[in-house]
Amino acid sequence: MKKGLGVLAAAGAALLLSVPALAEENTGKEEKDRLSYKEKKDLLTETALEYEIPPEILKAIAYEETGMKQFDEAGNVIRNENDDGGIGMMQVTLDEDDLMNRNVDKERLEHDTAYNIEVGAQLLEEKWNWSGNLLPAVNDGQRHILENWYFAVLAYNGLDERNDPNKSGDTYQEGIYERVAKSNLFDVSVFDLPGVDTVYENDSNIMSFEEKHVTTETKTPSLQMFKEGDDVYSYRESGNSINFREGPSTGTALLGNVAVYTPLTVEGALEHDNNPANHYGFYPFYYSDSHGYMASSYVQEGAITAFPDVRGDELIKAVAELEAQGIINGHEDGTFKPNDPIKRKHVAAMLDKALDLQVPGDYELQAAGVDKDNPYYEPLRAVEYHGIMTGSNGDIRKEENMTRAQMASVLTTALADYAEPAGEQHHFADIGFDYWNYDAINTLYHNGWTTEDPYRPSGDVTRGQFALFLTRAME
Repeated sequence: MKKGLGVLAAAGAALLLSVPALAEENTGKEEKDRLSYKEKKDLLTETALEYEIPPEILKAIAYEETGMKQFDEAGNVIRNENDDGGIGMMQVTLDEDDLMNRNVDKERLEHDTAYNIEVGAQLLEEKWNWSGNLLPAVNDGQRHILENWYFAVLAYNGLDERNDPNKSGDTYQEGIYERVAKSNLFDVSVFDLPGVDTVYENDSNIMSFEEKHVTTETKTPSLQMFKEGDDVYSYRESGNSINFREGPSTGTALLGNVAVYTPLTVEGALEHDNNPANHYGFYPFYYSDSHGYMASSYVQEGAITAFPDVRGDELIKAVAELEAQGIINGHEDGTFKPNDPIKRKHVAAMLDKALDLQVPGDYELQAAGVDKDNPYYEPLRAVEYHGIMTGSNGDIRKEENMTRAQMASVLTTALADYAEPAGEQHHFADIGFDYWNYDAINTLYHNGWTTEDPYRPSGDVTRGQFALFLTRAME
C-alpha cells in the first residue's frame, strides 16, 4: 500500500477477507503467542478500553484486516498480500524510519499479538487526534459514539482516493462499519455515516477535507464500554425477553429469560466466546437469584426503575425509554402513578428535555405569574418561545391539568417536522370536523400517536398516556 503525508496510511487494505473462521492450529512451532479467538477478543477489548476506543471498532478492524489472526496456518506472521509492509493482526504499516521514530519493536510487532494490537490501537488513536484538523470532527466528538470514529477508521487505512467517502462502491471504512453491524447483531442500517466533500491537489491521490466538522443523524453508543457497577437495562428492538445464560457463550445452559427494560447492574468485565465472527461479548449479571450472562448487544446504558404500578408492554417500554433519557421520573415512594393527570408545567419540562429546545438568552417569558426563580420558568420559557404552549390571555396556566385536546395541539406543534399530514378526515365518534382543534387531533390519529376513538378531548391526559403519546411521536 502506498503511503501519503508521512504516516497517513497506518494499515494495509482489508486483507484476507475470506479467511475461514477457524481457530489457529498449533503447528508445533515455538511461537510467542498461539492464542484462541476468545483470548484475542479479550486482548482487543482490553486494549480498546485502555485507549478509550469502542471495542466494536477495534475488533472489526482486526477481523477485516486478517480474520483476527497474527499467524497463518504455517505459523508465519501474516503480512499484507500487496507487500506494502503491513504486519500481523492489525496490519500495522510503518517504514523503518517510522519504526525508529516511534520506538516500535519490529520483532515484537511480528511475534507478539498483544503488542501488535496495542500498536494498532495507538495508530488509530493518533488518527482520532487529527479530528478537527486533518480530519473532520464528527458530532460532539464523544469517544463512545461509533459514528464519531468514521474518519479515524478511514485514515487508519490511508487517505488514498480509494477511501473517498464519495466514491461509488465499497470503501474500507464502510466495510468496517458493516462488520461492526454484522458481528454485533446490529441492523446494518443503524449507522448514518457522514458525508463530506473531498479535495485533491496537484493531481495527488491523497484526499484532504475543507470541512472541519460534520454531523450524523444517528449516534450509536458502544455497548462494550460498561464497567463493573454501571447501571444498565436490558433492551432489544424486537421481542420481549433476552436469553440469560449460565456462561459467556450461546452454547451454555439457559438459566431463563430477562424481560426487556429490566434494570441491571454490571457485575464484571465483558467476556467472550471462541467464535471469531461474534464480536459481541457477555456481561455478568445477578438476576432473579442467579448469576449469569447476557449478550452485550442487548445491554443499554441508563438507570431505570421497575415501577410496580406500570403494566403493559408498550407502557413499560415508553416509561423506561423516557426515564433512561432523563425525561421523566417516578415518585419518592417508588411508584409512577400512571393514572394521575399530568400538569401543563410537567409537559413543558418533558418537552424541553426531549427536544432540547434552544432559546435566546435575552428572551423572557411573556406569560404572567411565573417568577424567574420558579423551577419551571426555563421550560415554560422554552415552550412559549417555540410556540408550543402559550396559554391564553397572558396566562400559561402552568398548574392546570392538560386536556387531551390541548395535548394534541402541543404535540403536533412540537413535532411538526415529524408528523405526516393527514390525507383524509377521520370521523371521530365524539368530535365534529368543526371542533376547534380537529386538525391537530386528526393528525395525531393519522400518525398513530393515538388510537382512541372516541377521543374524549375534554378529558385530562394521564402521566401514562402522555408517556405513550410522546414516545410514539418521537419514534
